[in-house]
Amino acid sequence: MPLNPHPLIVHFPIALLLTSVALSWAGRIWKHNNFERASWYTLLLGLAGAVFAVISGLLAARSVPLDSPALATLSTHRLLGIATVVVFGLLTLCTWRNKGVYSPGKRVLHTLIQIIGVALIVGVGLFGGELVYTFGIGVMTP
Repeated sequence: MPLNPHPLIVHFPIALLLTSVALSWAGRIWKHNNFERASWYTLLLGLAGAVFAVISGLLAARSVPLDSPALATLSTHRLLGIATVVVFGLLTLCTWRNKGVYSPGKRVLHTLIQIIGVALIVGVGLFGGELVYTFGIGVMTP
């Protein structure tokens, strides 16, 4: 069985993207620019990691047999993974364009995009866990 780097890669963008959202919210609460700066850099690193996680996941998915009962779950996991990259890519673009300064209306939209992104991370993780723990995808059998 060839090496599957997806499980090695995926945890870094999860941690970085969730940390980025937490730092952004901390910056709003404590009104300190260093939180926003840290949020920006973790967002960039998390997005880059998420792109690699999706690519490695797409490559790993090719090893799943076409008659596998896990295909529906795999399709949902793949869709949510791609959607996560798109949403956090949008968040990155909005943050870069606005330089972190938002009107009240844009701040609500920014927060909504963050919440959607966090929900997508939870969803993609749940389906990824189901692939491993229910279907045994990517698990070597003795």
